[in-house]
Amino acid sequence: MKLRKSLAARLILGAALWTVSLLIAGAFVLTTQYRQSVDRVGDERLNAVIESLAAFSEVNADGQYFLVRLPGDPRFERVFSGQYWQISLITDKGPIPANRSESLYDSDLNIPPQIIAQAKDDAGNNVELDLVGPDSEPLRSLTRIVLLADQVSLLAITAAADRRPGDLEIARFRMVVAWTLGLFATGLVIAVIIQVRMGLAPIYKIRKAIAQVREGQTEKVEGEYPAELEPLTEELNNLLGHNKEVVERARTHVGNLAHALKTPISVLLNETSQNREGLEHLVQKQASSMARQVDHHLRRASAAARAHVIGARTPVSVAVADMQRTLARLFKEKQLHFELEIPENLMFRGERQDLDELLGNLLENACKWANRAVHIGAKPFSKSELDIWVEDDGPGLPAHKRDAVLARGERLDESAPGSGLGLSIVNDLVGAYGGEFWLEDSALGGLKVVLRLPSVTLNN
Repeated sequence: MKLRKSLAARLILGAALWTVSLLIAGAFVLTTQYRQSVDRVGDERLNAVIESLAAFSEVNADGQYFLVRLPGDPRFERVFSGQYWQISLITDKGPIPANRSESLYDSDLNIPPQIIAQAKDDAGNNVELDLVGPDSEPLRSLTRIVLLADQVSLLAITAAADRRPGDLEIARFRMVVAWTLGLFATGLVIAVIIQVRMGLAPIYKIRKAIAQVREGQTEKVEGEYPAELEPLTEELNNLLGHNKEVVERARTHVGNLAHALKTPISVLLNETSQNREGLEHLVQKQASSMARQVDHHLRRASAAARAHVIGARTPVSVAVADMQRTLARLFKEKQLHFELEIPENLMFRGERQDLDELLGNLLENACKWANRAVHIGAKPFSKSELDIWVEDDGPGLPAHKRDAVLARGERLDESAPGSGLGLSIVNDLVGAYGGEFWLEDSALGGLKVVLRLPSVTLNN
C-alpha cells in the first residue's frame, strides 16, 4: 500500500533493484571470467609439462621406452607437492604406467579407460579431467595421447596440479568483488535516493504551498516551479479563485433569499402584532417561528459555506478585543471587569464574522449573568485546534440543566432579555466548523463555556 502511494519509494525501489541486479550480474561475469583465466593459466602450464615430457620420451633399439631427461620443476621431486605427472604405455591390455614423478611417491593417477579412449580418438589434443591426488587433494589434469618416433609406441601423458590454490584465489577474488560491488551498490542507491529527493523537491514544495493555502497562511500557490509543474500551479490557482467565486455567489443567493423571506414575514408580524386573539395569534406565532427558522438555517448555510473556504483565517485576539470593547459600552451600568488572556499569534481558521457571532453570543450571555467579572481566554490545543473559553462570576448553571439551554429557543429564565437562541447558535456554528462545545463550572463561581475550533499554525 505504501509503495503504491509513494512516488519516491517506487522510483527508489525500481532504481535500486535494477542497480543491484546489474551489479550481481557483473559480479557473476567477473568471477566466471577470473575462474576461466585461472584455469587457462593452469592448463597452459600443464600443457607445457606434457609437451616437454613428449619431447623427452624416446624408444631404444630394443623397443623400450625411456626419458632422456626429467622436467626441471623441483616440485615434481617433492612428495605430495601437488604437482604430478605420469606416463603410461598404451597396450592391447590397456594402459601400463611406465614412469611418474617422484611427487606421486608410490601412488598412481587413476585415469579412467574412457578418458584414454577419448584421448586416442582425439590424438594430439588434451583431455581435461578432475582427479583425486595421492594426498586426497582435488586435482585438475590434462591427458594427451602421443605417438613416438618409432610410429608404433603410444604414450598417455598426464600432468596434474592441486586445484586448491587456484580455488582459494578465486574465493578471494569473489570476496573482493562482492565487497567492492556491494560498496558500489550502496553508493549508487544513496545517489539514487538523493537524486529522487532532489528531483521530487518541487512536488514537496508545491504540497507545502497547498497546505499553506488550506491553513490560510497564503491565498494562492506561490513560488517558482519547473516547467513541468507550472501548468499544475496555474490550474490550482484558477481552481482556488473559482472556488472563492462560487462561495461568494452562493452567499449572495442565500442573502437574497433571506431578505426576500424576511420582508413578508415582517409585514405579517407587524399586521398581527396589535391583536393576539384568534387567527391573528396563530399567524403571529407561526410567523415568529418562520422568522427564527429562516435566521437559523441562513446562519448555518452561511457558516457552512464559509467554514470550507480555503485560506480563511482570523486573529483571535483582535476579534476578542473588539467584542470586549463593544460589550463594555453596552453593559456600562454593570461596571464589569474584563480579563483577557489571548496569545497574539493565535489564528482561527475561519471567517471573522463567524468568530464575532460566536464570541458575541458567549460574551453577551456572560455579561448578562456576571456580577462583576468576565474572563475570556484562549490557547492552542493541538497543531490544528485551539480552545476559547468565556467564564463569569454569576450564579452559574446546574449540570442537569445544561443540555436544556442548548435547545433552540429554550430559556431557563424568562426575566432575562433575549431570544434564547444564543447557545443554540453557538452550537450550530461550532458544528459547521467541525469543532466542539461544552459547558462546565467556572473557577470564578459561575458558568464556563469552552469552544474547540480549527486553528492556523503560523510560520515563524
